[in-house]
Amino acid sequence: MTPALRTQVLREWRPFATPVAAGHAAATMDKLVPQVVKSMGLAERLQQSQVFYHWPDIVGKDIAAHAHPLSLRNKLLIVAVDHPGWLQELSRYHKPLLLQKVRDRIGKHAVRDIVFRIG
Repeated sequence: MTPALRTQVLREWRPFATPVAAGHAAATMDKLVPQVVKSMGLAERLQQSQVFYHWPDIVGKDIAAHAHPLSLRNKLLIVAVDHPGWLQELSRYHKPLLLQKVRDRIGKHAVRDIVFRIG
């Protein structure tokens, strides 16, 4: 096989391969992942998903034992509660404080309102 034929075969086999320049290291994952997330338009969604992960830290263990987030769409957080008494308590007395805590944790404009439902 001639060197020219070998180069052509390798180019067809690896059409997107680009050699790393001497002295330049490949980008690390901690730099690549945020760029990919941002380029795919997932940064806001990733930020909003933090409410599900950090829910017990945000609202406290007592409330988290009786209420959990179901969905977050169009900046509306739907929270399921396990008893009508908790529904009354959270929606009437704790809603402004919980909304503020969520906003403080995941971003000021990430959630516009919270709706509590039995579930």
